[in-house]
Amino acid sequence: MPPAGTELRPEPAFALSIVTVTWNAPDYVARMIDSVYARTRVPFELIVVDNASEAPTRSLLAGESAKGRIRLFQNEENSLWAKGCNQGIRAADPRSPYVLLLNPDCEILRDDWFDRLRAVLDADPKVAVTGPFLNWKRIGPTYGCVDGSVFFVRREALDQVGMLDADRFPWNGSPYDWTARAFAKGWIYRRVSNEPEFVVHHSHKSVEASGREMPWNPVDVEDMIRRAGLAPARVHRLSAWMRRTLGPAYFFEPR
Repeated sequence: MPPAGTELRPEPAFALSIVTVTWNAPDYVARMIDSVYARTRVPFELIVVDNASEAPTRSLLAGESAKGRIRLFQNEENSLWAKGCNQGIRAADPRSPYVLLLNPDCEILRDDWFDRLRAVLDADPKVAVTGPFLNWKRIGPTYGCVDGSVFFVRREALDQVGMLDADRFPWNGSPYDWTARAFAKGWIYRRVSNEPEFVVHHSHKSVEASGREMPWNPVDVEDMIRRAGLAPARVHRLSAWMRRTLGPAYFFEPR
């Protein structure tokens, strides 16, 4: 029995909350959902925010929701990626220790995928987020971010740093901004090896299926770093090339 007056907190229902934002490309959405169920060995919830897809994708997702495989939020307008992610994060069980933002054109390939992502965060309590794909920028102290296609984040860090900035960066750029804000609070990111390959990102399938591009805004990482209260530092191009080519694999990831 716990001591008198001790508050009992319920155990998390899920080890992981997965959030994906869909926009057409139903064949790839189906492959993503099937791969998550085939390859995940821990309790999880799969939250799908659909951004006004056409009938084939809506029908697929309605069927998956009816079977209880997903929690579906059907938007009647395309709110774009960052706002959709925030919508899914808010709907996720706040007790889940990890949240994964997973693009709908990703496919899980191995049963150990969750353990490999979690191990990176467990190895260092300062690591807020990991993923197999990095977007590198020649500006410190962050030098880029984990790509939003597979963005595996510690719930504690997410609660402390806050949501993606969907107003400034609705379609692209918000992972850079979130990383800068996290760094200002003492968090870092770290890449996880994708060898042997445990996830594949087929890339741009929603845009291809929809037949139109979305507003892709220039990413001013230096401004993001300044707004986070940090001092940007730009590495010389030759030095950056030499260190990336000849130096340690993780040289430019924040320490």
